[in-house]
Amino acid sequence: MRRPSFTCGMVGVLMLIGIVQVVRAQWFDTIVFFAAAAVVGASGLLPASSGRAAPLRALMVGAVIIGAALCVLPRHSGWMQGGVIGVGAAAPLLTWRAASADRRPWTAGARRMAAAWAGMLVIGCLWELAQFIAGEIDPTRPSWALSDLVDPMLGDTLGKTLFIAAWVACGAFLLRRGVRR
Repeated sequence: MRRPSFTCGMVGVLMLIGIVQVVRAQWFDTIVFFAAAAVVGASGLLPASSGRAAPLRALMVGAVIIGAALCVLPRHSGWMQGGVIGVGAAAPLLTWRAASADRRPWTAGARRMAAAWAGMLVIGCLWELAQFIAGEIDPTRPSWALSDLVDPMLGDTLGKTLFIAAWVACGAFLLRRGVRR
């Protein structure tokens, strides 16, 4: 099983994103990413769970309910932020239970998928950093954060619903690592 190297890689990605948040002076985001790195790093020290992995059907039903709730909440509201933080806090716990319960190594496909997601996070992080630096160098030049590029698509209910549906479906898939039982 390649879990220790994968855990180290994920801690590294989260730390890089945290460092970008320090450069951007986004202190809340800094705390979130460094705390996530600490949790992921500590997860390698946790004993195996004796619980069973959550069934895929239960994850999908939960994802639909959470997604529906998030679709009706106003964007950037405290309720929306709380919902996103709740999902983010629950995901590592569910992942740890699932990984401990089935005790199977990740398949090559699951490792490639995880590496692709980590790569997209790093690319997004580098984009944000480059745009931040460009804005600091020449404040008159527009710099486009990823949220600025995505916001027009999320401005109406349909766009927000499609985005949230894709987000929770991908999250449920990642939690189960694409395993079919």
